[in-house]
Amino acid sequence: MSESNLPASAALVRVLQSPEATLVERHEAFSSLVAAYQDMACGYALAQLPSWAAAEDAAQEAFIIAYQQISQLREPAAFGAWLKRIVWSLCRRSQRGPLEAALPPDETELAATHEPGPERLVEAANWREQVLAAVRALPGHERDAVLLYYIDGYSQHEVAAFLEVTEPALRKRLQRARDHLRETMMELIRDSLEAHRPSKNESFLRAVQLATTLEEAALEAQVSVLEAALLDGIDVNAAGASGQTLLHWSAVRGNLEAMMLLLRNGADPALLDRLGRTPLRAALDVGQQQSAEMLRRWAAVHPDPSGPEER
Repeated sequence: MSESNLPASAALVRVLQSPEATLVERHEAFSSLVAAYQDMACGYALAQLPSWAAAEDAAQEAFIIAYQQISQLREPAAFGAWLKRIVWSLCRRSQRGPLEAALPPDETELAATHEPGPERLVEAANWREQVLAAVRALPGHERDAVLLYYIDGYSQHEVAAFLEVTEPALRKRLQRARDHLRETMMELIRDSLEAHRPSKNESFLRAVQLATTLEEAALEAQVSVLEAALLDGIDVNAAGASGQTLLHWSAVRGNLEAMMLLLRNGADPALLDRLGRTPLRAALDVGQQQSAEMLRRWAAVHPDPSGPEER
């Protein structure tokens, strides 16, 4: 996100807040906001949480909440700072361990063009883990500054606006962080963050789009929004950062009409989220008995040969 895009962000918020905006215009505007802020939101969440997966979950949920509550934002130009507060609140709620916990190595992200062997991959993964652990050992305000500044080339002006500090204060935080870490390590930090940033592909953006599509359908108490998305070619079995599909979302929210539409359009009720739950199990976990019963009835007519029915 370049500095010139900051005024455009305010314009996008105004579209979302406009009662005259069509659903298509709203979705396009929000998709542009997600594309602009996704790396920053994930980087800020990563400063608070112990893993990339947890950070992406928090950032994704923050965008969904922002979409639902956009009318509460009084100053459209302050969208970034407002989003940061939502991310911070979600991180505080979801923390399960110490902030200094090391990130788990992800060998799948480390494959290079020369195809290094397993030992080299493990060595690189361990080194990356040590580098990011060193970032986590920084004071909180320095950690925030480093992760946001290096994740995707954001300008100091953009990072300062997001963190709600002045640019001179941000520069001081970055300098103190550099003083704590060797310059060679700063290069490795930059490389590691760039390798994970959500904007490297469209999976994060697609996950948020899927979630907001279903939220819109639930808000309007109709499935026309979902029908339109399916006609537009949305992958009915696409999953978000949490591994949840549209069928998971509708089952957890008790949207029976949306569930039936998804099932009839090829939604797979056997897919697991990152916690190993099918849509049926996810529904049971939140007490959505009607959703669970519908999925049981569907399974009775369309049995899954891969496993027994859940209870």
